[in-house]
Amino acid sequence: MSVKVYVISEPLAIDFIMDDDIDGFKELLDSDDTLYFPEPEVFDTEDQALAFCAGIGYGANESTTPERYPLRSCEDADAPFIEAIENY
Repeated sequence: MSVKVYVISEPLAIDFIMDDDIDGFKELLDSDDTLYFPEPEVFDTEDQALAFCAGIGYGANESTTPERYPLRSCEDADAPFIEAIENY
């Protein structure tokens, strides 16, 4: 089964994801039609996706909101956010 990884760079969207606030995330999508979400990276295995995601956060200051945040289709917690993006 392939794994899709969406890399989110919109700060407000990242805040909603980190707070696990799917309702706020959906409201953001409904209120702003200028948000851009790039096509997902697709990997053959979960290990490949995890390695890719590890590279995204490398060297980042963990005490601040990240500049880029990965959503993985293999993670149950990420599924509602991915579905909202795909329906955006």
